[in-house]
Amino acid sequence: MITDNKQITMYKIQSIAILATATLMLAACGNSNQKKNDGSDTATANTIERVRIEKFTNGTPGPEKKNFFLRITDEVKTDSSRIYTTKSLYNQDTVGAKFEIIDFIPAGIIDGQPSDDVGFTKGKIKITSLGTQSNNLVKALGELFQMPTNDAFTKDVVLPNVFSSNKMNVDLSKKTAYSFKLFLENKKAEPAELFFNIDTYKHGIEFSEKDPSFRAGLLSAFTGK
Repeated sequence: MITDNKQITMYKIQSIAILATATLMLAACGNSNQKKNDGSDTATANTIERVRIEKFTNGTPGPEKKNFFLRITDEVKTDSSRIYTTKSLYNQDTVGAKFEIIDFIPAGIIDGQPSDDVGFTKGKIKITSLGTQSNNLVKALGELFQMPTNDAFTKDVVLPNVFSSNKMNVDLSKKTAYSFKLFLENKKAEPAELFFNIDTYKHGIEFSEKDPSFRAGLLSAFTGK
């Protein structure tokens, strides 16, 4: 009988030990899952933040020089370039365009001085239509420039002359910003000049007017008319 009591006692001790171990394991799993869920939520939030569509401009219609912002929402890597789909909001419309930028554009600033020999290239940046969103882009620019238009974005590829305002060759695999000056040939005026920046860290493309006198030429370059 004593032996039976010892066996019963040992059985109870083993049962309690097993239960305690199981409880600890469940608690550990719960903590692990909590950490995983927290990490996943953070990653999702960051992803949404990176591609959040923002305002096209803070400017209002008028003669003042304007700055424009387009969020990179999609990126395609080719053997020699990156193709960026960009979008922003102007009033209730989504505006946007597609930019193909050739990788490793040579630096245009050599020893602190602009170099015309290597700084200027053509075809290194290509601008194409996204359809309705690019038509909205033209319409938005026309309104902001107080030069209203119903013309659509050209179906041709816009190929500006490009000056690289960078002290190093462009490497689009790096998370940094690069600056250029664009000269857009058109059918109405001298080449329209724009300051153009791409920020691969903040996932954005910005362009700004050098001077309002280039507005008619810019609209002509984007519409082909």
